[in-house]
Amino acid sequence: MDHSFEHAAQSSHADGAASQSSAARPKLDRIFNDPDGVVEDGVRGALLAHPDIIVETANPRVVKRARTTGRRKVGVITGGGSGHEPAFLGYVGTGLLDSVAIGEIFSSPTAVSFLDAMKEADTGAGVACLFGNYAGDTMNVRMAARDAQQAGIKVETVVATDDVASAPASEAERRRGVAGEILMWKAAGARAEEGASLDEVIAVARKAIANTRSIGVGLTPCTIVANGHPNFSIELGTMEVGIGHHGEPGVSVQELGRSRDIARLMLEHILPDLPFTRGDRVTVLLSGLGATPVIELYVLYADVADLLKEKGIEVAHRFVGNLFTSLEMKGATLTVMKTDEELDRLMAAPAESIGLVRVGAGAAQAQAAEAPTATAEPVEALVKTATGEKYVPKGGIPVAETTKVVPALVDAIVKARDWLSEIDGKIGDGDHGINMAKGFARCGEALGANPPVMEKGLDALSDSLMAGIGGSMGPLYGRFFEGMAIPLRNVEFLDGKLFAQMLDGALAGINSLGNARVGDKTLVDTLQPAVEQFHKALDDGKSFEQALVAMSEAAERGRDSTVDLVARIGRASRLGERSRGVLDAGATSCCLILQTIAKELEAPARKHNA
Repeated sequence: MDHSFEHAAQSSHADGAASQSSAARPKLDRIFNDPDGVVEDGVRGALLAHPDIIVETANPRVVKRARTTGRRKVGVITGGGSGHEPAFLGYVGTGLLDSVAIGEIFSSPTAVSFLDAMKEADTGAGVACLFGNYAGDTMNVRMAARDAQQAGIKVETVVATDDVASAPASEAERRRGVAGEILMWKAAGARAEEGASLDEVIAVARKAIANTRSIGVGLTPCTIVANGHPNFSIELGTMEVGIGHHGEPGVSVQELGRSRDIARLMLEHILPDLPFTRGDRVTVLLSGLGATPVIELYVLYADVADLLKEKGIEVAHRFVGNLFTSLEMKGATLTVMKTDEELDRLMAAPAESIGLVRVGAGAAQAQAAEAPTATAEPVEALVKTATGEKYVPKGGIPVAETTKVVPALVDAIVKARDWLSEIDGKIGDGDHGINMAKGFARCGEALGANPPVMEKGLDALSDSLMAGIGGSMGPLYGRFFEGMAIPLRNVEFLDGKLFAQMLDGALAGINSLGNARVGDKTLVDTLQPAVEQFHKALDDGKSFEQALVAMSEAAERGRDSTVDLVARIGRASRLGERSRGVLDAGATSCCLILQTIAKELEAPARKHNA
């Protein structure tokens, strides 16, 4: 953390105490005021961020639902240590929990907090307290439930024991409760919303957790801010199989494998334990542990889904995301619950909380209003406007001899992958070369060993880029090559005048998607001067070959001009003067494309005196 800002950092505790001095602060790249006040500050922020879902109570370590029906219903509560966000307060809301007790990082809430959560949730129909199997939670819930009973509140409890790695099946009562608790809360909360009795809510919570199995895989440790150092270690390139949410060791340490290997390993622990068998319908919950990118969770989920399908197990409901974390630990927890008709209905029931929103089957089936569609003017019309009347050359380079142009483009961009990404990384996100190479390489693979003539190749390249490259470069270069291909259609020869129309078409394609101009530090700084110089060369009586050389030189000058420009469009525009002094990645790739095309056409143009 940048300690130059510490003079401005004030603790946001309710008592208004000043933050600790820099000498007492752990040196971590984390966001906090007082390391001992992270929980208070975090809860305060959650309340301020979601006032329509959760509200404070007289106990600062208890929050409750903001919206209630006012009718008599079973209260559903839980409690647990902080650091697992969005658990536990993230599941307070409609169709889920009515209140929650909040503990310190990885520590059980106090008995007083559990008791206050029970009181807040009680409307006269009793309270179901559903929590994880940890010694501190068990002791504090037991004391709170006793005091609640004395206060006239009927409390029943269910303990989650879904972690298959924490004890053998013969000793299931010793197992930890992990992310499977979420499905237990979902089932019980939905049943309570239906108006069920306390006994019925408890019964469905027990059924849910009895049919649920989980296992976690950890890739890195985590650090409690107040400690200032990791609690444990995991060697790089290995994974802790069966790790607990506090870093408790699992069943084995193994070499980190591919996603599919991890999915298979997790299912090998989960499926035989219940067991899950062919023909079962299940709910799958896949949660990151805090630092795992969501895209990696989807990679893992895809493999889990494939393997379940191979085994004849149908996924009826699925929840994927950072749902039950462990500070900044990398890894994931996989939870699978076997559903029957009742659990199937309850999983589909509406729910609204910070951590989980479920619209419900009825809402999902409602007919949606037709959304407006964003459209762009067809390139064909723009190219016609830009190029004028259709021109059909009588001589020049036979189109049949242009099959090498697009393969040369593919080769040039793929080889420049790292260079283009390095340029982009200086003022962008560093993925320009990666994405361009991916799109061009896919086109090359699709064209195979016998590439088509230039028109067909450019169309294929356009399709590949628009389908395979995200961000702005996919559509921009997709339109670029589409616009370039249009004048080539239904002609047998390529000469200078037709190529000029192709360049006009490329520029029209770019202009159809944006309003970049020369001087904005974009690919237009390369393209427009190159197009203009090609036209000028032809107007001056130069040959096709000479005009191609003039285009290449102008493209290079345009590319180099971007070094001294300040970006005015795109992501780099936010950098202002900091964007000056480096090449623009789009201008660089555009120069490479134009120069590669020129190189491939110069010799044929000379040969055929085009």
